[in-house]
Amino acid sequence: MDTEMDLKAVEATLGYTFTDAAWLEQALTHPSYDQRAKSRLAYERLEYLGDAVLELVVSREMFSLYPKADEGLLTKMRSAVVSRQHLSGLCDKLGWCEQLAMNPQMVKSGGRTQFSVMANTFESVIGAVMMDAGYAAARKVSLALLGPSIAKAESMIDVNTKGMLLETLQAVNNEGPSYVVVPVNPETPDVGPFRATVMWGGLELGSAEGSSKHKAQMAAAKAALEARLWEK
Repeated sequence: MDTEMDLKAVEATLGYTFTDAAWLEQALTHPSYDQRAKSRLAYERLEYLGDAVLELVVSREMFSLYPKADEGLLTKMRSAVVSRQHLSGLCDKLGWCEQLAMNPQMVKSGGRTQFSVMANTFESVIGAVMMDAGYAAARKVSLALLGPSIAKAESMIDVNTKGMLLETLQAVNNEGPSYVVVPVNPETPDVGPFRATVMWGGLELGSAEGSSKHKAQMAAAKAALEARLWEK
């Protein structure tokens, strides 16, 4: 493949060496790079597989790590760890998208730093490990990368609310929401409670109060996710 991929750099951060490097090459190929349908060189199929592997690995690990957590809490914690927001951040830190084969025009427009592209790449690389060496290897790699997040998953649940809204809206038109925060009591502007309103594309998606600006934004994001006004 005619690219400038540094597969060794990716393998080093991954902690895994591929037997068949073609799997990693495919995982690092954006659909815009090769649009020939019959070639199947792009990462979509590996992304599909990697997503399933991560769901299973994280679910199984949390089931053991949190024996007192009920199904609802386990689901929320898993969602926080495998959210596309979280995976995109990890991919960015690992630098994998720097090696991504992509249409030059997309590269110039910042395609390698797009939220969805980074998340897709993370999942695709995990899928590539699965195809190269099977589930045990994919599980080992996944836990090495996500272990710290799994250990603090309960504390990530609230943080994930804004991330879930961001991910949902960017999937619609790649535009993220903005938040307007004002004090409930104008006479004490620096002291809570505060009211936050989520705006997106000129539309007010939700509003809620919180004891701090951050909590108000989190509550407003939750209200927006529940109302789902962008679908109406």
